[in-house]
Amino acid sequence: MREIEQQVELVQITANAEHMLECIARVCYSSESRMQCDDCNDGSCKKCAARRTKFLSGLKNKHHDSIFEHAVATFKLTTDRGITHEFVRHRLASYTQSSTRYIKYDDGIPVVVPFFRTEAEEKIWRGAMYATENAYTKMLAGGTPPQIARDVLPTCTAATLFVTANFREWRHILQLRLAAGAHPKIRTLALSIWRQLVLHCPVYFDDLNSKFPLKCVECGRTIWAPIKDADLEMTCSQCLREEMREMNGFNPVRYMD
Repeated sequence: MREIEQQVELVQITANAEHMLECIARVCYSSESRMQCDDCNDGSCKKCAARRTKFLSGLKNKHHDSIFEHAVATFKLTTDRGITHEFVRHRLASYTQSSTRYIKYDDGIPVVVPFFRTEAEEKIWRGAMYATENAYTKMLAGGTPPQIARDVLPTCTAATLFVTANFREWRHILQLRLAAGAHPKIRTLALSIWRQLVLHCPVYFDDLNSKFPLKCVECGRTIWAPIKDADLEMTCSQCLREEMREMNGFNPVRYMD
């Protein structure tokens, strides 16, 4: 048995998302001329950033969410198959997942350890896992193909899942999976995804918070996180925008980075 840690990796995301979304949304109102600025010619100054934030925030508050469907992000998730079963319930996304039909776990079944409440629970679980691995190994050794032997694999068998969705759908996913009633494993994944998305498009994701105050590590402002996380270090939206401008220089808009 091999114990695998849950992981989230951002694979690809729309470049300069907020700038691109403003360019697209302005078409609705024939207000492209309002993006012209005396201080810069590429939307990178503070004046442009403030205008962009106000404009996109207004669209979000009016539920004009179709605009945010033009921005897309792909994540690589490492989790267990019970959680992937939950994740693929979200309709407006594309998925690719490792297959137990074709993968042969002849070097030990990879598992994501549950969040146990007691040592007794863990002891029972480990006993079940060793029995499961023994049965699976015997089936493979006897010539059983992986697609048949997999029927003894546990729900906590580790899996890799690629997920691609637009920002509107990611917002919907996070609203559900950051909630207090969500499975603790999927809440952990959702928090990692939120950390990435709020960095690239704070105007659309930074309000997905709850009750837990933190201090911005840059300026000291009080900010909020979706769930309690002792290791979470956050930067407020204003500081994030400054950082993003320095990082990408507001290059010419491309659909994907």
